[in-house]
Amino acid sequence: MKISEIIQEADLLVPNGVDTADKIIWLNAINQDFFNVVKIPAFTSFTSVLDQSQYTLDVSVRFKNIEMVMCGVVKYHELTPDIPNPLLNTYFFDDVGHNITLSPPPYQVGLTGLVRYSRIATTTFLNNNLTIEPDAPAEYHWTYIPALAAYIAHSMDDEVKAANYENQYKNAWNVAAQNYQRAVVS
Repeated sequence: MKISEIIQEADLLVPNGVDTADKIIWLNAINQDFFNVVKIPAFTSFTSVLDQSQYTLDVSVRFKNIEMVMCGVVKYHELTPDIPNPLLNTYFFDDVGHNITLSPPPYQVGLTGLVRYSRIATTTFLNNNLTIEPDAPAEYHWTYIPALAAYIAHSMDDEVKAANYENQYKNAWNVAAQNYQRAVVS
């Protein structure tokens, strides 16, 4: 579903005179919020190099979204400053350079490194391109309609409609979050 269609449907639910530019700003926030609620698992991999501790990962990986790091059969744990872990395999991720650092470095050449993380929104909607689709899976695009309708209703001080539409999309997102949570059991 394109964002132009989402805007048209939301306008039917809550007739309004709100500028499209404001709706685009709200849709960007909704797109981000979806992934804060619904943790969709994703994977990326790398191939180890003997004694190399740093590897560059995909730009969609964020430190806060990493759930598991393995290299070969060795599981790495998040390096935290408050817990001394001299005997643990640890990792640290740099959000700026998208580099993951493993300590100790892999013990063998050619091991597959695997990082499981939660997806994030990577698309920024713009006024001049309304044909873009949300980053959420297609089966959840419809939830952006009541979400945008809630934003519009709030802007018009119609708190009853806003609460109604907010409940609709939040309930759908909570169900989606539960469905994906089941899929990610470690």
